Amino acid sequence: MVVRKPAHLFLDELEIEYDETEHYVVIKHAALFTSTIMSKLLARPNVKLFNAVAAEDLIIKGGRVGGVVTNWALVAMNHDTQSCMDPNVMEAKVVVSSCGHDGPMGATGVKRLRSVGMIESVPGMKALDMNTAEDAIVRLTREIVPGMIVTGMEVAEIDGSPRMGPTFGAMMISGQKAAHLALKALGLPNALDGSYVGSSQPELILAAADGGETVDA
Repeated sequence: MVVRKPAHLFLDELEIEYDETEHYVVIKHAALFTSTIMSKLLARPNVKLFNAVAAEDLIIKGGRVGGVVTNWALVAMNHDTQSCMDPNVMEAKVVVSSCGHDGPMGATGVKRLRSVGMIESVPGMKALDMNTAEDAIVRLTREIVPGMIVTGMEVAEIDGSPRMGPTFGAMMISGQKAAHLALKALGLPNALDGSYVGSSQPELILAAADGGETVDA
């Protein structure tokens, strides 16, 4: 798993070992990253994981995203082959959508915004250009409509930026930036306005938000 600098600072925070080169680091397997970050997140008292659950629609009230409509993933994937099963809803003050690039379950957040007329188009990601893609993903992570923040490769879908391939530094920094955008939207201390004091690399997030050279390799 290749991680472009300076996202290795996040790996240091997670205490994940890697081999280092000048501009990037290499984790021996992606599963080491995913299992470590999931275990640390799930150990927190305010985090819940809903396994095999799909967000198949949005709650929209007064021009603002106010949550998601959920169903069992197998039900959501087979609506055309079975009788309807009523969904559940999760209301939220802020929704962070990280559906990834287009596919059966990808880019569903921005595609739904387009279908209801809240955004004009979803042009889809362009061909692979790793460095350009990583910079764009971080720079363009934002609150796309009131109440909904997009992050990761879903950003490429709505902005038409290149795909990045097997390099993951921007994924980490984009996710951190989205988290601080959510804090800002909730009126809580965050790195973007300088009110946050903590260990989540605020200087990295600030540089990413400004499109600074910190995210260039």
